[in-house]
Amino acid sequence: MAMVTSRLKVGIAPSEEVLARVKEAAKYPVTFDEDCPELTDQELREFRPVNPALHANPAYFKPKKKQITLKIDADVLAAYRETGKGYQTRMNEALRNSAIAAGWLLG
Repeated sequence: MAMVTSRLKVGIAPSEEVLARVKEAAKYPVTFDEDCPELTDQELREFRPVNPALHANPAYFKPKKKQITLKIDADVLAAYRETGKGYQTRMNEALRNSAIAAGWLLG
């Protein structure tokens, strides 16, 4: 079978055609060799995204939201509010990226 590749663009969901090709490719067995060894469970657990921002992109990942009360330093809140509409989402993304970088969340 020939190798088929598709390049996905950030923020754009894959087309039905691309999804169909992925599903078709999944039917073929994977061949492991010295250039492409099978990964252990431990190695798979250590995987992290190259760009954590993609993980936080709502087009790909929609975590369940939970409302809480949180005290934020006034200057930090003011700085985020000055960035305009969507500042709470940007605060959440910053917290998520920080948690991923610290190893508290899987990226």
